[in-house]
Amino acid sequence: MSHSFIIAGGGTGGHVTPALALGEALRRLDQRVLFLGSKRGLETKLVPDAGFELVALDSSQVMGRGVFGSIGGALAILRAAFGARRAIKQHGAEAVISVGGYAAMPAMLAAIVSRVPIALIEPNAIPGRVNRLSARFARMVFPGFEIAATRLGAKDRSHLLGVPLRQALVEVFASGGPRRTLAPPFRLLVFGGSQGARQINEAMMAAAPGLASLDIEVFHAAGEGDCARVADAYKKAGVTAEVVVFERNLPARYQWADIAICRSGALTIAELALAGMPSLLVPYPFAADNHQAANADELEKIGAARRLEGLDDATRGGERIVTILRDIFAAPGELSAMGNAARSVAYPNAAQDIVMKCMELVEAGPSHVAAGAASP
Repeated sequence: MSHSFIIAGGGTGGHVTPALALGEALRRLDQRVLFLGSKRGLETKLVPDAGFELVALDSSQVMGRGVFGSIGGALAILRAAFGARRAIKQHGAEAVISVGGYAAMPAMLAAIVSRVPIALIEPNAIPGRVNRLSARFARMVFPGFEIAATRLGAKDRSHLLGVPLRQALVEVFASGGPRRTLAPPFRLLVFGGSQGARQINEAMMAAAPGLASLDIEVFHAAGEGDCARVADAYKKAGVTAEVVVFERNLPARYQWADIAICRSGALTIAELALAGMPSLLVPYPFAADNHQAANADELEKIGAARRLEGLDDATRGGERIVTILRDIFAAPGELSAMGNAARSVAYPNAAQDIVMKCMELVEAGPSHVAAGAASP
C-alpha cells in the first residue's frame, strides 16, 4: 500500500545525506515522498539532483546570530511554518520524518499543529536543538547512539537502527571484498571534510618527520587551501604520500587504508563503522554542543577508535599522532580488534529499517499515540 511521507530538514550534508537515504528507501517501496527544506541549504541542489521534489522554505538559523538576528530567524521560521503546513495538506502527508537542522523546524511546527505523526532521526550522541525541541511530540525516535535517546527523553519511543546512508555507498562496501592484510607498509587515510581541516593538516605537517621513521603510506585529502603545503611537508620528510584537494571516491580509500585520521561527524562515524575502519578521531572544536567530541567518545568506549586531543598545538599534536601510530603498528592485532569493534556498530540496512518502522507508524493510525509522547 502506498503512503505519503514528508522528509524535513537539511542545511548541511550531515542532514541532507540521511534525508536522501530515507527518500531512496521510500522510493524503492513505491511510497510518495516530498522534501521540505530551506532555500539556503545544500538540499536545494542535492535533492532535485536525486530526482525528488523539494519545497524550499525561507527558514534560517536562530542560534548564534545575536539578538536581532535571532528574532529575525524566529520570525522567518514562523512564516515558513505556514508554507510547511500548506505543503503537508497538499501532499496528503501521513507522517513527517525529521532529519534535524534549522530547516526542519517549520515542518515540525506545522506537523504539530496539523496533528501529523512525527518521526525523528538523530545521528549524533548529543542531539541537535531542533530535535530536542521536537522530541516530546515525536511518535518514534531513531538515534544513531543509544545515549541520544536518553538525552531526548525518548527511550520508550526509540529504535536503535543506525544512521541512514545512501544505497550506493552501502553497496560499495557490501561488494568490496575482504580488507587488505594488516602488514607493512601500513596505509594511513587522512581527511577533514570537503574543505579539508586546517587543524588536522597542521598536525600532520608537524608529524611528517616522525612518520618518515614508520613503514607507512599516506593518502591525504587536504582541501584547496593547504594541499600544496601538506604535499611539500611530506616530500621534504621523505614520506610516501598522495595529497589531493578532495577525494570523490572515499569508499575506495576506506577499503585501501588500514587506519584513518578524521573528524567525528555522525556520517563519518557511520561510514567508518560500515567500512570496519580503525580511526583516530579529531572532533571539530566548534561543532554545536561539542557533539563531535561526544561521538568520538562513543566510538572510543567500544575500542573502535582513539580520540585525538591537543591538536591546537600542532607540534605536540604531531608528536602524539606519531606515538600512537607507532604503538598501533607495533601490534597489528590491535588494528584488527579496532576494525572489528567499528564493524560491530555498523547498520547497513538503517535506511530500510527506519522506513519500515515509519510505515508501521502510519498504518497504526492516529489513535495509537506512543507512551510518553505529548499531544500537541
